[in-house]
Amino acid sequence: MERQFWVSITALMFSIGVLLLGVGLMGTLLSVRLSFEDMSGQAKGLVLSAYYIGLVIGSQKGGWVIRQAGHIRAFAIFAALCTVAILLQGLYVTGVSWFLLRILIGFSTSGIYMVVESWLNERAEPSNRGTVFSAYQIITYAGIGMGQFLMHLGDPQGPELFMIVGVLFALCLVPVALSRASNPPEPLAQARMALGQTWRDSHLAVITCLGAGLLSGAVYTLIPLAALRMNLAVSDVAPLMAGLVLGGVALQWPIGHFSDRFGRRPLILLVAAATTLITAAMMAAAGRVPLWPLVGLSALLGGFVFTLYPLSVALANDSQDEGDFVGVSAALIFLWGIGAAISPILGGSILARTPPGGVFIYMGVISALVAVAALVQRRHFERIRSPFRMMTRSAPTLVELDPRAYEEEDAGPETEPEPPEWYR
Repeated sequence: MERQFWVSITALMFSIGVLLLGVGLMGTLLSVRLSFEDMSGQAKGLVLSAYYIGLVIGSQKGGWVIRQAGHIRAFAIFAALCTVAILLQGLYVTGVSWFLLRILIGFSTSGIYMVVESWLNERAEPSNRGTVFSAYQIITYAGIGMGQFLMHLGDPQGPELFMIVGVLFALCLVPVALSRASNPPEPLAQARMALGQTWRDSHLAVITCLGAGLLSGAVYTLIPLAALRMNLAVSDVAPLMAGLVLGGVALQWPIGHFSDRFGRRPLILLVAAATTLITAAMMAAAGRVPLWPLVGLSALLGGFVFTLYPLSVALANDSQDEGDFVGVSAALIFLWGIGAAISPILGGSILARTPPGGVFIYMGVISALVAVAALVQRRHFERIRSPFRMMTRSAPTLVELDPRAYEEEDAGPETEPEPPEWYR
């Protein structure tokens, strides 16, 4: 039975892996290509932020397309829109066209994430949702990380790499189209975003989530630009970015384990403080050390930056009742998307006025502010501390993969746990 289950989702997993190869290549390609274009720093930041604006719109509106067309046809629609948009970016290199096309790609990829996550949720059982979720996140990080190395296949100043991304976006349709899997049931209407409730329950979760978005936006859009300003070759950008992404995979489980044991707030403080120190080290090393020490530092930076979002999700959901997860998840995704959308504009302006490693000053200030917030935040005992789950920013349907949403039917009488001695 277990084997049949994994066979039933193999095509879907393969499709999302191919798509994310293209997404990984696309992010670095566009940042590098913009470095060759005659645009102001603010204009470049605005273009790079457009993708995250599309993600936010898609997380709120993409469900309508799925309800109208069904999962399989919606997947095809979104993938086709991604393909058309990236090919047009290779043909028309202007700030306005790229801004609009980046919004379209962000909207479409957000829709694809919603399709995949709700599809997996329909196939999975409460007993294996954690395993399915972990496999999905590993494929996410691996696809984006390996996509960086496709930069070697063409000249970023030409159309070839845009065509390769378009081919990958088109190929991701094939496994799903060939699959014999039935269309999942029509999704329910999206839960209302619980932004006010999330803020009231945990100020620190909101601040951390917004900070995670600002930092992640800088990682994906500004660090490739900064690398070129540090006199690294275009071919050196790929291992630097791959180190960031793969470092995010390596530290997810250790940070999660310690947050389950010692609490979310102390780990947020530790992770944010470590991020500040690493950005200071990278600022000092910018343009002064060879590539591979920078790759090592970038892996540490990615490991800490990419754990801030799941820590904020865990902290916010620790104080929620069953049934509130989706609304809180939607609020956190919205906050992360806002931060990621603002970051290229704000950071791009700073980058234009600072030395080559100026992006690390920007990131260091943000992480330091998160650390200060964690330090001064009044201790908040999480009345239901449930296990940490590996998470990336994505569509609100993702929270339905969280086994906590299905524990109510198996739980005994609810009791209020006493805080541990170290927390009092």
